[in-house]
Amino acid sequence: MGIAALISLGSVLVLFPAWLPQGENSAMEDGAVELLQVALLSASAAFLLASSSHAGRFKPIYRALSFAAMAAAVGEIQPVLRTFAPPHLTRFFIVPFLAVTLYYLVRYKRETLRFAALASRHPASGFIAAALILIYVFSRFFGSHAFWEATLETTDYPPELPSICRGYLELVSCYFILVGVIGFCMPMRHRDNSLS
Repeated sequence: MGIAALISLGSVLVLFPAWLPQGENSAMEDGAVELLQVALLSASAAFLLASSSHAGRFKPIYRALSFAAMAAAVGEIQPVLRTFAPPHLTRFFIVPFLAVTLYYLVRYKRETLRFAALASRHPASGFIAAALILIYVFSRFFGSHAFWEATLETTDYPPELPSICRGYLELVSCYFILVGVIGFCMPMRHRDNSLS
């Protein structure tokens, strides 16, 4: 029942921006997609940080993953950050979060390797892997103008179509990350030091 509820919630959440009233441009829809991506990544970071206190020996790893999720959320709000800071500096805002992530992973190498071994057998890893494939393969593929020109055999298509596809695929991947994170955090309620 829980899995069915999560799938239903995800379907509504991912399609929500498409239900917004359309104006002359799709800025509202694009903003809603970006906002939902940030919200999902922030929720993932919050789940990981809250679960770290119950994760036993994997406490630093959960903290590292929470900072990685924060870095991803900061990366998604770069267009907003450009209104407050010079554009060439905004790409460096994620560096502190990545530095903390790297510190925890390197400082606790044994726990990192053990977590990787256990996580590779955990069902939640499938959601995380699917999210990464969506971001780094499908969103690049379906978000390219060349794909739509070749598929539709014309250059006469809405110019915003590739960016819309890329945005929605990234939104689905952020939801998959949240579901995967919840999967990793749920066992922490029952027993420490175990992901299996």
